Amino acid sequence: MHTHECDVAIVGGGLAGASAALAFVQQGCSVRLFERRDLARDPNRGDILHPPTVEVVRRLGLIDVLDARGAVGFRKVTVVGPEGQLATQSHTEEYKILNHAEMEAAILDAAVAQGAVDQNDPVRSLVRDGDAPDAGWILTTDNDTTRARFVVGADGADSLTRRTLGIEYADVHEYDHWIVVLHADRPSWLEPESGWTLYHPDGAVFILPTTPEGRIRVIVIVPKEEAKEWMTSSEAELARRLGERHPNLAELKLTKRGGSHVYRLKRTHAASYTGPHVALVGDAAHTTHTMGGQGLNIAIQDSSKLAEIVGPVLKDPDASEDALARALAEYEAIRRPINTATLAQAHWASQMAGPGQEGYEFALDFYAKAAEDPTFLHKFAQRFGGKD
Repeated sequence: MHTHECDVAIVGGGLAGASAALAFVQQGCSVRLFERRDLARDPNRGDILHPPTVEVVRRLGLIDVLDARGAVGFRKVTVVGPEGQLATQSHTEEYKILNHAEMEAAILDAAVAQGAVDQNDPVRSLVRDGDAPDAGWILTTDNDTTRARFVVGADGADSLTRRTLGIEYADVHEYDHWIVVLHADRPSWLEPESGWTLYHPDGAVFILPTTPEGRIRVIVIVPKEEAKEWMTSSEAELARRLGERHPNLAELKLTKRGGSHVYRLKRTHAASYTGPHVALVGDAAHTTHTMGGQGLNIAIQDSSKLAEIVGPVLKDPDASEDALARALAEYEAIRRPINTATLAQAHWASQMAGPGQEGYEFALDFYAKAAEDPTFLHKFAQRFGGKD
């Protein structure tokens, strides 16, 4: 006897899981989502939605929801080096920025409002519900069990779902630089809804707007062996260190409270996204360098596409096992090339931003080409954020 039954059980309630819950509910599926974390915190992760993801969010009916939470636009970025300005790019397409925790909460609230069940309970095991080809899964938590026809593994880089399926990584790459993220009030020299990037031999610095409006994130590329020292430095010492890279940065009123964080960078890509009556989305399937906020974008896209393809099969009483298998194969055939290209693009951009003279000189050459061709940066930006 099982406590609950549902069409779709989702393991993990971050952006990938919340998006999957909403998308499957909108396909008419009964959904139960399991999340062990307290999401009422700032995980200080990516918070920029690129244009392809904005379109996904619009189809899910979330634009007004995110705007109500305080989402802001992102319309321009200025790029400089230690010797002066390299480029200014104005965005012609729609970008949205919202604090990651607010975005998670907004999407999850929308899913629950439309019928998904949010169970704050960790999944301890997943077991097939019998030996038949059409068998679903039994999920055991600390408090009960759930029988699900289909499982979505949205449970992060150390995915229990992926490990249960025995899926290995097809690609693993560890970086010798990490990222320190700090916060500050927007300085007077930075326009609203605008970003600022410094390329420097010691490592790039990115300033991006975040929410609440008037706040910025300061993203600093450092050798990984120096990351601890950066995180233990005082705010005054951090400003001094940044000022050595560029005088504008010495003016920042940095605050370490409210989400200072170190990203320990590692790229991974699962050998497969699917198994019997189960699929992986987001970090459970792939992790990427944080350049451009790629991870959250392809996670939301994964979840939406999976529900779009698999949801109708689950709701069709006449659908066969072959139909479900074909749907899962279609999901992987669509998303894997997009995600592979996105991971490669983020990796390529990271080489330009990392510490070292070679990367810095590559950045100078890149922006010299941009100065010669007015369309160069726009074409480059269009390769970020995955594809809908």
